[in-house]
Amino acid sequence: MEQRIQQFHDDTKAIPNPPNAKTCKQLRTLKKFIHKNQDYRFSDKEKNKLFACIEAYFSAFDRNAPAETMADPDRISAFPLIEDALKVPCFTTKQKNQLLKWYEEILAKQEGNNSKKDAPRNNINDDEENYDDFDWDAFENNKDDDLEL
Repeated sequence: MEQRIQQFHDDTKAIPNPPNAKTCKQLRTLKKFIHKNQDYRFSDKEKNKLFACIEAYFSAFDRNAPAETMADPDRISAFPLIEDALKVPCFTTKQKNQLLKWYEEILAKQEGNNSKKDAPRNNINDDEENYDDFDWDAFENNKDDDLEL
């Protein structure tokens, strides 16, 4: 198991920019490996190497990707890998917190691109409820009645 993790770690050291098809295949293989071995008790050293691999793929596919390409449906992302890594119990809390940050960063980039193109400008008061037609006098009378009981 340790040799396989070392091989994943070595593969991530030589990720080309931009990533090629071999890199995409290695990303999918790592995702499958983590999923299949989620019940295996990895040593701290192995956990750290797997985490470093995920970070390398996140950096190569998402962090360094131009913002315009985030909305491309054919674009390869480390998002499924990060999502699966969050689901398995083999990572530490500190590592999962970092994975969550990356997960949210990818979501923010994807939503940012979609909202720029699709959504019109929102009014600032859209989130506030409208109480213009509310009968405040009746509300106050009911409130006073409740206090007297």
